[in-house]
Amino acid sequence: MKFLLLFLCFSAVLAKVEIAKKCPDGWKWFERSRGGWCMKVFSDYGLIANAEAKCAALGAVVSGSQNANEIDWMLDTAVNTLKMPTKSSLFIGAKRTQRCLKLYLTKECSQLNSFSWTDNSTVGISGFRWLAGEPNNGGLYSNPFKK
Repeated sequence: MKFLLLFLCFSAVLAKVEIAKKCPDGWKWFERSRGGWCMKVFSDYGLIANAEAKCAALGAVVSGSQNANEIDWMLDTAVNTLKMPTKSSLFIGAKRTQRCLKLYLTKECSQLNSFSWTDNSTVGISGFRWLAGEPNNGGLYSNPFKK
């Protein structure tokens, strides 16, 4: 079975364009507390490992989402520009914490602390917008976005 994979890349190399606040064609500039970000949504088939490999080949990492503005841009790009089917997944740079990997929601594994950012730059919890009933902490994967 094939799944449409949409993912974001943030290029650490591209972050050095901070002063000009420009990104290469097809990439979007975002201002963050830790500096500028150039992000791009890609469409492909596969798993998160494929997204990580493609981003790495570009000198980038799968990006987290810092805030609602970034989430809205990601979803708008996926749906309107890439014509993402409604049952697709959008991978971001976040993974379930080891402690909460296979636990249901508890005080120690809540909606606020079950995931951590993997891009070494996204901070806080404003970048998570959960679907109703998510994360349920019942499986290995959750798509943290809702429209």
